[in-house]
Amino acid sequence: MTMTEWHSNKYWQNRPVQERVRNARIPTRYEGKSLQNYDTKFGDAVAHDAVALWSSRVSDNVKDGMGLLLYGPTGVGKTHLAQGALLDAVTNHNRSGIFISADRYVDMIYDEMRNDGELPEPYADPYLLKYMRRVFDVVVIDGLGDERAKTEFAKSSLIALINNRYEEKLVTIITTMLSPKDIGKIYGSRTASMIEESMFFIYVEGSDYRMASKHAG
Repeated sequence: MTMTEWHSNKYWQNRPVQERVRNARIPTRYEGKSLQNYDTKFGDAVAHDAVALWSSRVSDNVKDGMGLLLYGPTGVGKTHLAQGALLDAVTNHNRSGIFISADRYVDMIYDEMRNDGELPEPYADPYLLKYMRRVFDVVVIDGLGDERAKTEFAKSSLIALINNRYEEKLVTIITTMLSPKDIGKIYGSRTASMIEESMFFIYVEGSDYRMASKHAG
């Protein structure tokens, strides 16, 4: 394997805008979704405004390590809002960041274990998990609680990611269908306490945003 050189956060912050967006690894389905094109007629306008307010103060929130917990039923636009906040941070505020689903993160941990503690070549950077844990300004964890393999290993892997970023005072944005109380039941009171201290809670409600937007189009 051709080893990739380790880079500091300042390196990632100073990459060209298009490269920062590419490095954010936003899934193809969500490309182009921003806070500006979130349709408040079908989504939750109050939640949108709260996320937009967070984004307008992103420099202070990054300094303070204050992220977001977006929770609510399926289909109401939580992922769109989280991805939009990430896109704004990397595009307009010279921040580093990445989007990862809870499922995908657990898969990456398994791949790292099978490859002697490094990510295999298809990931392009063997240090990617380490960057997620302790370097990138903003990490979106999409679908916490949706992990296919709800094993103790899967839970402990996500707990470790949240804990690592909490320790480094780095911003994490989580989307989940779990209530804050249920997060505590599943991932433990310590994790729930870290989330409460380091994230603004935003409940996202409404009808199915995806279906409403589809029918409107």
